[in-house]
Amino acid sequence: MKIHYGIIIIMCCLLNACQPASQNPRIYDSGISQELAELRKQEINELKYDLRLSIPKQKSMPVEGEIHVRFRLNKAQEVILDFREEADKIKEVSANGLPTSYEFRNEHIILPKNTTQKGENDIYIRFTAGNQSLNRNDEFLYTLLVPDRARTVFPCFEQPNLKASFTLQLDIPSEWVAVSNTYINKEEEREGRKSIYFAPTEPLSTYLFSFVAGKLEKQEYKEGSRKISAYYRETDPKKLAQLDTIFKQVMASLHWLEDYTGVSYPFAKYDFIILPGFQYGGMEHTGATLYNDNQMFLSEHPTPDEELRRTELIAHETAHMWFGDLVTMNWFDDVWTKEVFANYFAACISEPLYPDINHQLNRIKTFTASSLSEDRTPGTTSIRQPLDNLRNAGLIYGQIIYNKAPVMMIKLVELMGEDKFREGIREYLNTYAYSNATWNDLIRILDNKTAEDLAAFSDVWVNQKGMPTIRFAQKDGKLQICQEDPYHRGITWPQRFHVTLCGEQRDSILEVNLTDSLCTLPLPFPVRYILPNTDGRGYGLFIPDSHTLPWLLAHWQETADDTAREALLMLLYENYQAKHFTDEEWSSSLLTGLSKEKNPLIASTIIGYLGNPLRTLAFEKKQEMEEAMFRLSETHAIPSCRIQLLRSLIQNATSDRSLQKLYSIWTNQSGKQLNERDYTTLAYILSLRMPEKSKTLLTTQRQRLKNPDRLREFDFISRAVTPDTLELDALFRSLMLAENRRIEPWTATALSYLNHPARESYSIKYIRPALEALLDVQRTGDIFFPKNWVNALLSQHRSPEAYREVEAFFAAHPDYPVLLKNKILQAAYPLYRANRQK
Repeated sequence: MKIHYGIIIIMCCLLNACQPASQNPRIYDSGISQELAELRKQEINELKYDLRLSIPKQKSMPVEGEIHVRFRLNKAQEVILDFREEADKIKEVSANGLPTSYEFRNEHIILPKNTTQKGENDIYIRFTAGNQSLNRNDEFLYTLLVPDRARTVFPCFEQPNLKASFTLQLDIPSEWVAVSNTYINKEEEREGRKSIYFAPTEPLSTYLFSFVAGKLEKQEYKEGSRKISAYYRETDPKKLAQLDTIFKQVMASLHWLEDYTGVSYPFAKYDFIILPGFQYGGMEHTGATLYNDNQMFLSEHPTPDEELRRTELIAHETAHMWFGDLVTMNWFDDVWTKEVFANYFAACISEPLYPDINHQLNRIKTFTASSLSEDRTPGTTSIRQPLDNLRNAGLIYGQIIYNKAPVMMIKLVELMGEDKFREGIREYLNTYAYSNATWNDLIRILDNKTAEDLAAFSDVWVNQKGMPTIRFAQKDGKLQICQEDPYHRGITWPQRFHVTLCGEQRDSILEVNLTDSLCTLPLPFPVRYILPNTDGRGYGLFIPDSHTLPWLLAHWQETADDTAREALLMLLYENYQAKHFTDEEWSSSLLTGLSKEKNPLIASTIIGYLGNPLRTLAFEKKQEMEEAMFRLSETHAIPSCRIQLLRSLIQNATSDRSLQKLYSIWTNQSGKQLNERDYTTLAYILSLRMPEKSKTLLTTQRQRLKNPDRLREFDFISRAVTPDTLELDALFRSLMLAENRRIEPWTATALSYLNHPARESYSIKYIRPALEALLDVQRTGDIFFPKNWVNALLSQHRSPEAYREVEAFFAAHPDYPVLLKNKILQAAYPLYRANRQK
C-alpha cells in the first residue's frame, strides 16, 4: 500500500508539472500573484490603454469610465484583467468588437479563450471607477496608484513589467483644470463641461500613470528651451514667492542628471502639482509629479534642515525619471532599486546647490541615522524582501529601502570606484530604457567593470537583515575589533571606516578595512581612548571599550571636526538606545553639547535626541531640563536652533511653569519665527495639557486660519484634542471606517493625539481595536499608511499596560502576516525598550 501511494503521489506531481501555467490556481488569487504576473509577461505584448473618465463636480457622485485595452497575443487564450471593485461596477464588456461573457472572481475580470484571438486584441470595458485612489476633495482630486492601485480606478494589467502607452480623455467641470503625464492635445467645452484630450504617453507602468483635476492655479517657468509648470492651491503670497526657488532646483536636478547619465530627460514634459493633504513627500509621475504642500512651501524662516529636505525631495523625485520611470523594476521585490538611486543621487545633486554645507555630515545624519532607527528594532528587514503578491508591495517600503540602501550604495561605489560605477550606470540605462530590470541585472553590469566580488558584497548588504555589533578593545599593544551578527548567522558586513586613537601626546587616525569577524591592528603608540567610526562611514552598533565610553559621553562635544562630532554623537545615541547609560547621563551630555554647538545640522541632531529623556526623567530633572531648553531657545547663537528648541518644548514640555510660558507665547503670538502651523500645533498640545482652556484655544486658533484647505485640516484634527472623552471615543470609532481616513496625514495626526502621553492611561483601550483594524488599513490605504497608523498608535506609549496589549495581540494572532508584524514591531520599539530588560 505504501508503495502504491508513493507512485500515485509521484504521478500526480508529474501531471501537475506538465500542466500549462494557466492551470496554476494561484493566478486567480486576490491581488496579483507573482505567478499571474510571470504568466502575463510571457503572453501579452504591445500593450496600450485608451481611457476616458467623466468626473462630476460633486465628489459624492460616481466617476464613470470606459477603456479600450489593446494588446497582441501569440495565440487565442484566457485573459485575466485586474479590477479591485465590486462586480456591479462593471457595466459592459466586449472583446474585439463583440459583446462577451466573462467571469469576475477575486478582483479579476476573466475572459475565456474563445473571446480572444492570435495577434491584435481590443477589450472594451465600461465601468464605474473606484474612489479609493482618486483622492476626491470638494474642489479637486488626484490619482495615486502606487504600487497596485490603478486597478481600483480602472481595469488593467496591474504589474510593473507590463509597460504601456496611455491615452487619456477627461470630462470635467468647465472651471476646473487638468494635468496628466503628457501634454494636452485639445480641449472642447459644452454646457458647463470640458473634455480634455491628452497625448499618448511613453511606455509606463500602471503605478506611474496619473492625473489631477480641479480648481488649481498655474505658474510657468522657462529656462532656455525647457518650460515647466507648477499647479497649486496655496494662497499665501509669501509661500508662493518660493516657487522661483523650487523651479530653479527642479531645473538644476534635471541638468545634473542629464550630465551624469548621458541620457536626455526621457519624457514629454516635467510639470508638478503641490497639494494639501498629499500622503507622501512626493510621487514621481512623469510629467505630473505630486508634492506635499507642507514640504514644499516652507515657513518664512526655514531651518537648514527644512531647506535641505525640500531640495533633496525635489532631486529625489527628479532622479526617479531615470531610475524608476525610464528603467523600472521587474517586480516590486526590487522596488528599493528605484529608491536607492533616487536618494543616493538626490544627495549628489544637492551638494553643488549648498556649497557651505558639510555633505558627508548631512549624509550620515539622514541616511545612517534614519536606517539605524529601523534596523535596531525587532521588526527590521533586509533591503531586498520577497514578495509573493503585489497587494503586499506597500509593506516593503520603509527606512531600510530608503536609507540603508543608500548607505550600501555609498559602500559599493567606494569598493568599485566612482568612474566605473558611472560607466555601469550609463550602460544600465541604455540597456533597459523604457523597460524593466532587476538588481541582479545591474550587479552583472557593474561586476564586469571591477575585480571586486560585488555579488558576495550584495548578498550580505542587500539580502540579509540587521546590522553588526562592533566592539573595540586594547590587548597587548594591539587594537581588537570584533564584529558580531546579532542573529547568529555567522555573517560579516565588509566595510571601511576611520578609528581615531587618542594618546597622551598626539592623536592618529587608522583606516580600518573590516572584512572578517575579528580584525587586529597594531597600535602605533600608547593609546588612552579609542574612538570608533569618526568619519561616519561605518554602519552598525559601535561599542567602545569600557574606558572610552564614559569619557566619550563627557567629552564628545570637544571634537573639533564637525563630521567626527556628528558621528560620535550618533554612536552615543545608539549606545543610549542599547541602555549603556541612563536618561540623566544622556540628557546632561546633550545639553552640555548643545550650549557649545556652532553647526546647525549637529544642533538639530542634538535637539532631536532630547525628546527621549524628556519622556522618562524624574520630575525635578525634567523641569530643570525644560528651563535650560527655554533659556537656550532665547540665547543660542544659531537661529534655527532657537526655533527647533521651541518646537521641541511645544511637543514635550509638561511642567506648569513651561506650559504657562507656552500659553503666553500662543496668546500673544510672540514666538520669534514660529509660523502658522507651529501655532496650530501649539493650540492642539495646549488643549491636551490644559483641558480647561481647550475651548478658547481651539476657537481662537480656528479664527486665525484663512486658507480653506488648512481650515478643513484643522476641523478634522482638532476633534482629537478635545477633553470630552465621549467625543474622543466617537472619533476613534469613526476612524475604524475606511471612508473616514481618506486623508491619511490628517488621520495619522488625529490618531497620534488620541494616543498622546497626556492621556496615555485612557488611550490604552484604543490599542487592540486599532491593531485589529491594521489589515483593513493596509487594504484601503496607501503604502506608508500602515506604518504611519501604528506609529501614531504606539510610538508614544511606554506603560507596562500598553506593552501587554501589544503582546496580547500577537498572542491572539500567532500567524499574523510577517510584513505587517514588522511594522508593528518597528513602531513599538520605544514601548518594548521601556518594558524589556537590557
